[in-house]
Amino acid sequence: MKVDTAKNLQATLGEAWLQARREWMGNARLRWGVRMILATLWIWFSLLAQDQAAAWRAEGDEAQAQMQRLSSLRSETVWPQRAEDARTQLESARALLWTAASQGQAEATLQDRLREMAAKAGLTIRELSIVAGDTKPTSDGARPLRVRLIVDMSDRVALTGFLSEVSQSPQLIIVDTLRLRPQAAPPRAEIEVRVLYREQAKAS
Repeated sequence: MKVDTAKNLQATLGEAWLQARREWMGNARLRWGVRMILATLWIWFSLLAQDQAAAWRAEGDEAQAQMQRLSSLRSETVWPQRAEDARTQLESARALLWTAASQGQAEATLQDRLREMAAKAGLTIRELSIVAGDTKPTSDGARPLRVRLIVDMSDRVALTGFLSEVSQSPQLIIVDTLRLRPQAAPPRAEIEVRVLYREQAKAS
């Protein structure tokens, strides 16, 4: 009885599959509708990812601006409590900075960290490079460092996992740009991230 039931179920599923395939092949409107739905989902995912990148970028810019404001209050003497609060907040903000003995070491450390995050998320990196730009330090001595990644986006779960790893980094990593290229062969995403690092004081 169980064997007959299994055979009947298999036959029913096979017939349903053949019927669905015939409808798919013979109904141009159905194919067009499905493609429109998939295109809409791609557009929605792209907009969602870009909105998230913009939010991270704004958060990073605000953190940098706050560090500059707090740095100017370190010598505050008129309001001691305010100066102490500013010092505490400044130290908390500094904890988000990357530290390195040199720019070369900072670049290597950041690239290694990004590769570790990608491996943990199961994301394939196709290209990873340092972006040339202004490295002039801020008033607090922090220098910007940018890295550009081209990653495989055929697995959107892996891409989302990687972005989650970036957002949870103990040292601040700012996603400046996120561009999705679903029509490329193979589909890819272009990501540019920025960090702030301070050079460690050299022992005398």
